[in-house]
Amino acid sequence: MGTFEIVDLPQGVIPLQSRFTYKIKRDRNGAIARLKVRLVARWDMQTEDEYSTTFAPMSCFTAIRTLILIATQERMMLKHWDITVAFMMADIDTDIYMGLPPGYYLPPGKTIKLKKSLY
Repeated sequence: MGTFEIVDLPQGVIPLQSRFTYKIKRDRNGAIARLKVRLVARWDMQTEDEYSTTFAPMSCFTAIRTLILIATQERMMLKHWDITVAFMMADIDTDIYMGLPPGYYLPPGKTIKLKKSLY
């Protein structure tokens, strides 16, 4: 299953660079509750001809208006909305190759191929 697999780097493919992001979660008293780390692709390395292939999922305005319409018709009160982020860790239908962050190494000619989306 997994998020990625180690594969041979196809000829002519330049893998995306990656890095780790770190976050400290604190409790109400300010003490450290959790340390989080995420592997992210460095999309700042994207070239100008790749701009049209970027996808940023977001809520469709029509869907939000429809939800408000139904709530109004049913005389319901909307207090709070939780929108689930279903695209995280979703399966990928294209080949995306990524290198490991600085300090981590693979054998020469190897890279990782993403099987699921990252943040």
